[in-house]
Amino acid sequence: MRKGILLILFVLCLGAVSKDLSAQTVYVSTGQGNQILSVNGQTGTFTVISSGNPLPGVIPNFVPEAMAIGPDGKIYAADPTDDLIVRMNQDGSQPEIPYRFDCDSDCPTSPQGPSFNPSSTGDLYFNTEYANATGNGVWVITGAGSVPFGGTFPAPVIIAPGACSVPPCFFPGDGAGTTFDSADHLLFDQQAAIGGASNPNSVLSVPPPYTSGANPTSLATGLNNPTGLALNPATDIVYVANTTSGTILPVGSATPYFSGFTASNANCAEGQSVPELPLYMQFDSTGHLFVVTAINAAGNCGQLWRIDPPVGAGGVATGTLVLDLVTAFNDEAVNSDQAIGVAIGTPSNTVIVGPYAVAPGTTVNFIDGTFINQKITIPPDANMNGVAYMQMSFIQMSPAVFNATRLTGVEGNTFSGGNQGPFISPPTTCTVITGTVENSNCMVMEAQCFNASHVALPTCAITATTTLITLTTSYETPFPQPTPGFLIADDGENNWANILIGYNASAFNVNDPIMVGGTKSCQEDTVIVNLGGPVTPSAASVNFGNVPVFGFPVAVVTVTNTGSTALNITAKRAAVPGGDSDDFNALSLCLIPLQPTKSCFILVSFFADPDDFNPQSATLNITDSVPGSSAPAGPQLIVPLSATVVLPKKK
Repeated sequence: MRKGILLILFVLCLGAVSKDLSAQTVYVSTGQGNQILSVNGQTGTFTVISSGNPLPGVIPNFVPEAMAIGPDGKIYAADPTDDLIVRMNQDGSQPEIPYRFDCDSDCPTSPQGPSFNPSSTGDLYFNTEYANATGNGVWVITGAGSVPFGGTFPAPVIIAPGACSVPPCFFPGDGAGTTFDSADHLLFDQQAAIGGASNPNSVLSVPPPYTSGANPTSLATGLNNPTGLALNPATDIVYVANTTSGTILPVGSATPYFSGFTASNANCAEGQSVPELPLYMQFDSTGHLFVVTAINAAGNCGQLWRIDPPVGAGGVATGTLVLDLVTAFNDEAVNSDQAIGVAIGTPSNTVIVGPYAVAPGTTVNFIDGTFINQKITIPPDANMNGVAYMQMSFIQMSPAVFNATRLTGVEGNTFSGGNQGPFISPPTTCTVITGTVENSNCMVMEAQCFNASHVALPTCAITATTTLITLTTSYETPFPQPTPGFLIADDGENNWANILIGYNASAFNVNDPIMVGGTKSCQEDTVIVNLGGPVTPSAASVNFGNVPVFGFPVAVVTVTNTGSTALNITAKRAAVPGGDSDDFNALSLCLIPLQPTKSCFILVSFFADPDDFNPQSATLNITDSVPGSSAPAGPQLIVPLSATVVLPKKK
């Protein structure tokens, strides 16, 4: 068959499924604010991972602007003000300097707009910001992304201008962004023509191997101060931020992809309610574009926007303001209202749920949409200590990572390991599950709390005075598991007896393990679920079993494209003889072409109608087709649906 579809079914016997399908870690630099923020691309909540000078005594200052994430997972931030590039981990640790201007000639000044060649072993390319300066042009640091921490970085080599013997020759002016297209061409842009610079307000291209000396090819001209460049991996189209015009354009087209940025915050001291202009930008792997906007090149009145891709034929891209730096600055959560650069965090095995409002006397369900449910019940007399919102991260860990980071007894609000069971000594390793991400089966759940202004707090400092804060963890899997899950608490204040108040060695139902515990302090609890046994695709059917009258269970059907061609996925409910299909419903979240190796979700629900006390059945019919093709749709996949309405059990 020319294409393949893999179905994985998860049945959640819950009222609703709540999964953040577009949660993405986005890094934002603040220029003269001297900070880098880690932002939840869905909610706008953030933490500051770097503030001030990360290398005092080594460099005089740090003014981060355009950024890129290397193949090593590290942040590379250009500082054209101080003529350097700083590299750090995504938590801000281990800062070091891949490049610093320290010569009289033949080296670049004011590096800007870094990007990595995806086909190389970590070659870092960057533009230079100012014309008429020593060494301006486009440069490369070969293998920068493979240099270990503390290692020596190669000296940069100039790419453009190259050796030109046939005029007109390229003469660089004010440079900004760089990126690579799907054919591995290096694209970069030039802004205003200064001092005789050629190709002003244009996007230029250099083919591999980038050392031919040929003049760059012009791909777009007549722009207005172009800044960021970004390749959409879902469509292989490169876009440019046409800054002064306030639009995002496909390179070579005059038709905006998006132009709906709103005016700046009326409370911005530098410019009240004036146009927000796009600066640097990057796409995530699913085609969502994250753009930093501001009222000027310095990044004042900065904002972070998420541009969601068009849905369906004739659809248009839609924009959402994710983070307003003016609000954050006025709340004293950041040093300034500036924003300039943006970088997308490396893909991880993390699903973020929330943040949801929390308060004394409430119960909050954190459901990741697949198989984890973490429920937290806060007693009425709890002290919130400034906590107003909480989010939960579900992180799939490989066995090697789990064991390498296991630090028994270390307190903190992030994963620090521990033994995998109170009755097991020495600690066991995670049993590998074939077919899971990185062949893993350890699920780490981490809490993050925020104040009423959505500013991240260092700990979830909720404390109980009399009644314990109850933690209930459960998971549902496609079929019974041979081993249950374990909870691990690394809080020095609480031991196994406290955190697992309902635990004993044989108390688990392997079809639906539920672990109940309690703690008097949420701030240092980390819980881990070890999902034992093999996870393989279950039979392509959904059986809700016995559903009490008025019940409303939901199932998640995961559709994975195992072929090599993007596919349109359609789904509809269909009746079967003798069944009552009206009690079943299907909601497809497969709204854009499904790329190879990617997955999308179809939600199937059943309503236990009191008029139908008998087995009910229907089918979910799933069809795939190649976008834009006149060929008939592929074979239809039929997923049987079944349920039986029953009376509630007497208590």
